[in-house]
Formats: sequence, C-alpha cells, structure tokens
Amino acid sequence: MSIRTTVDARLDYFQINREERNYAAVFFAALCRPGNTERFLKSCGFSSSIGPEFGIYFEYAFLRDIWRHIDSEGMKRSIIRENLHVSGIDAIMKMPAEEINTLFGVAGTSSRDQIQFPGKWAIVKYSGNFTDKDDFLRICRFKWSFNIKPDIVIHLDRSRAICIEAKYESGEGAYPSSEREKRIFKERGVRHVGQMDLQKYMMEDLLGIDTRFMFLVHKRERSETHKVITWGEAFGSLDLSEMPAFAVAMADKISS
Repeated sequence: MSIRTTVDARLDYFQINREERNYAAVFFAALCRPGNTERFLKSCGFSSSIGPEFGIYFEYAFLRDIWRHIDSEGMKRSIIRENLHVSGIDAIMKMPAEEINTLFGVAGTSSRDQIQFPGKWAIVKYSGNFTDKDDFLRICRFKWSFNIKPDIVIHLDRSRAICIEAKYESGEGAYPSSEREKRIFKERGVRHVGQMDLQKYMMEDLLGIDTRFMFLVHKRERSETHKVITWGEAFGSLDLSEMPAFAVAMADKISS
C-alpha cells in the first residue's frame, strides 16, 4: 500500500503544499496574465509606469547569467576592479588569471587563462588570504550576489524594478548558511548578512537598478526597509479567472 493511500487516497498535493517557491511560481504565473501586473502595482500603491522593456522573472539570476555571457577577460577584470572595493584590488587584477582564481579560493582546479565565476569563490579557502575584516566581508557579499536568486523581479523597464521575496512559514534568511562558514565568521568577529540586505546590494549597487523591495508573507509583519503585503492582498488584486483550478485553490489556501 502506498503512503498516499495510507494517508488519504483523495489528497492532492496542492491541498498540503507548504513549499513557498510553489506559491511564488503560481503568483508569477498569475502576474503574467494580461492586466494583472498593473492591478498588482496599483493595489500596492506603486504609481510607476510600465516601460517598453517590461518583464517578469522568476528566480532572477542576472549576475550569474551575465557572467556566462561575457567572453572578454578584460571585461571580467574591470567588473571585479570597479565593484569589489578591497585593499589592493588594482594590483590583484594585474595578476595572472590562475593566481587570481587561487587567491579567491575557486573550488576545484583553477583555470590558467580565465577568471572564474565569483560565485565559485570559496570562503574557507580565501578567508586566510584577506586579514582585514571589512575586506573579507566585502568579498563574501560580492561572491554571494552572484549566487542569490530573488523569487520574483518585475522589471518596469531596464533601469527600474520591483524585487519580491515570497515567504510561507520561513523568515528572512541570512548568510553564511553552512556551519563551517558560520564558524569562520564567528572566529573573525564578522557580522552575518541579511537576505534582503544582500538583494539590495546586488540590485542597486552591482546592477545599478532603481529597485523597490517587497516581502510577500502569510501573516502581516513589519519592516523598516521593505513594503510588506500578505498573500491574500496580493492574490486578491489579481484576476484569476483563467488560472487552473489547482492554482486558484492554492491561492485561496495561502490567502486564508
């Protein structure tokens, strides 16, 4: 006898789903329906107009993907030199690619001729190479920014966006996340970095996008830096008439 049969043969997954990314995906799909993004923005009090470069993106990984798009080693060096504000960065960027990769602790075998993806820099390897606490934290923030993926980003145009972090039961995350990296931070007396603080750094400082930040939550919370709305308010502003029955049921479930 299967587990589903033992529990309840008639139980569908949408009835018990607690995975916040599933709800974020349903909300993303609903936003893509004609007129729904405008309805949502109006309900949130955003007066921003939608421009010709409008787009909605789920699990937004701009830095990860644009790095792969770059085929110029000189451009990679310029990106790091101009955005990673640590001591001696000009001298570091004049080093051979393999030495740069080793300095920042690239996992695996270091490339001899290409500067490798910053998201692969390893804290446990580069921690000993940078003694200054502020420099160490700047490198961590830069590295993490190439790996994070905000749940939903609405590009009003190329230079304006709304960044939405969707939550079900979990609270705001923080970095680092592994126990080994947490011990390094504790030993060095370095503060952890909040999820939303890192998103703000990525969107505004590294990408140069004028961004409004939002929490989408099950129960009302307060934030000094982000607009907070409930799932009920968000789904309540949308036209769900053409959404599948399971999606409407999930919207009702998380809105109650």
